[in-house]
Amino acid sequence: MERIATFNHQNQLVRFMLTAESRVAAAQVQASTGEKSLDYKGIAGDSGRLVNLESHYRRSERYVDEGEVVNGRIQTMHDAVGGMIDLANRVRSLVASLQGAGSGAADGIKSEAQALMTEFAGLLNTQQEGRYLFAGGHTDRAPVSLDGLPAATSPSAADTTYYKGDGSVSYFQAADDFIVQYGVTADDPSIEKALRSISLIANMPTNPVDTALVDEASDLADAAADGLTVVQTKLGSASATLERTIDRHLEEQLVLQTHVEDIRNIDLAEATTRLSQLQANLESTMSLMKILQQTNLNDFL
Repeated sequence: MERIATFNHQNQLVRFMLTAESRVAAAQVQASTGEKSLDYKGIAGDSGRLVNLESHYRRSERYVDEGEVVNGRIQTMHDAVGGMIDLANRVRSLVASLQGAGSGAADGIKSEAQALMTEFAGLLNTQQEGRYLFAGGHTDRAPVSLDGLPAATSPSAADTTYYKGDGSVSYFQAADDFIVQYGVTADDPSIEKALRSISLIANMPTNPVDTALVDEASDLADAAADGLTVVQTKLGSASATLERTIDRHLEEQLVLQTHVEDIRNIDLAEATTRLSQLQANLESTMSLMKILQQTNLNDFL
């Protein structure tokens, strides 16, 4: 009877010991990593919630990363439009200089306007990371070419034959339910007026100066500068909106990270204490096993 009882006790202790060893191993992982488990099985009750939180976090990260790239484009466009406004204002100054100017001075102004035309086209062909920013959907090719563009004459008419892009307006999905529209194309009416005003001066007769042409160029430059200021303001607003959205994503990530850590992590002090207790239990079980293994019924006969 005692031999059978000893055998049963040994089997039970073996089971206890194996369970204790498993618990000690898990506790060692927790104490060394600070995490409840290295896989989802160890947190089965919260695994579904954890997957959702991590998926949400990764999506938020993607919005931030892509949003920063897009915001860089918007800011580059904002700066380029600022350069266009400067050129439109320069045309205003040239027009003012033409009042009462002789043919010699007019020739110099005409030459400067020709240079401004090329500079303005360069701004419209601004690119970033290989993308032409004012080309609509055709971001792989320069949107503006002055080759073959007819010289503007007074009275002039709108002419966008210089534009080689399309009418697509750029937008960015900044959040699950929020889209930021920011695109400006090089055939915008304000841009066309600016180019036309420059072209009028760049191709004007200088002996004598055509006052009607000068007046028209002045009106176009005024309208262009005002319109481009509106365009720049819209770009600034889009950039500010996107920056606020990125900030909200970053704040949300902090909250999500806290929830993830609450599920994954364990208190290190608690984990260390529990590990000590489990190790002590395992040692006690192993000591009892050793005693049973050394006990022989013959010792009592």
